[in-house]
Amino acid sequence: MPTRRRLVALPIAGALAAPAAAQEPSPIRRRLAMLKLGANLERWYAITKDNQPRRLGPGWWRGFRAAGFDHARIFLPEIAQTGSSMDIPALYLNAVKDAVEAGLPVFLGMADFYYQKKPWSERDWEGMRARTRFFAERTDPSMVVLAPLNEPVFDDNASWMPVRDRMLADMRRAAPQHMLMWGGHEWNSARSLVGCPPPADPNTIAEAHDYQGTQSPGRFQAVAAWRDRNRIPVIVSELGGAFGHETNRAAWAADLARVLPELRQLGLPATLWSYSHGSHWRMQNGDEPMPKPDLIPPGLLSAR
Repeated sequence: MPTRRRLVALPIAGALAAPAAAQEPSPIRRRLAMLKLGANLERWYAITKDNQPRRLGPGWWRGFRAAGFDHARIFLPEIAQTGSSMDIPALYLNAVKDAVEAGLPVFLGMADFYYQKKPWSERDWEGMRARTRFFAERTDPSMVVLAPLNEPVFDDNASWMPVRDRMLADMRRAAPQHMLMWGGHEWNSARSLVGCPPPADPNTIAEAHDYQGTQSPGRFQAVAAWRDRNRIPVIVSELGGAFGHETNRAAWAADLARVLPELRQLGLPATLWSYSHGSHWRMQNGDEPMPKPDLIPPGLLSAR
């Protein structure tokens, strides 16, 4: 994760608890309003090991939940890596079903990146729509949130908004009941989120990614203000430490010790990056569902 998230900030405010209209919140909104801390499973981890298919199973996910995590985020690789077949998405479906069976809401991205300077082909768009239909027909809208992609990379929100709106419209036709998730143009950074107008679709949640550690104070308050103003739930769906702390666990732990309590106070759920990412940002202890000790501040794991 070198330059891609350099400016990413994760302000996401308490919009999770605020329904889009003065109605009884939907089951998924009620669930999201209770979330505190989750983790990302990095790309292929949930479905393969040593390039061989594998299934973690509900027991692994129950251990993940017992460790103190209350949700998970997963996203599929780009269409170019998998082709149009649903064979690989079906492996991700198994992971989603197992996580849900263990009681964990899942945030699921249909693809990896969209670069302004390298727009999707029609094959990519059709692949996103086909994947959305596939998961919408097979997952519970009260437990699974769908996103068109992991991160957009655009020059500004004015360029990104028409693409965002097209993605959400295409997804809504394919998934009429699911909540959809989107973010700002700059790798889903907090600062690009707060410049976004809300979409027309009322059943969405916004996300922000953050790799600034203790830098840029006030960015989370800005996200919370955006959330409250627009009455749209927000989640910090990727939270790492500051760049340069990828393998410095003491510095990374110090970042989390400052940032996580602030997010908790603002009512912003956080999803740590990344549970299973190899040497960089790795929280996982081997293949176990339990995290390594001395990284997450005591008392901030959801079950503790």
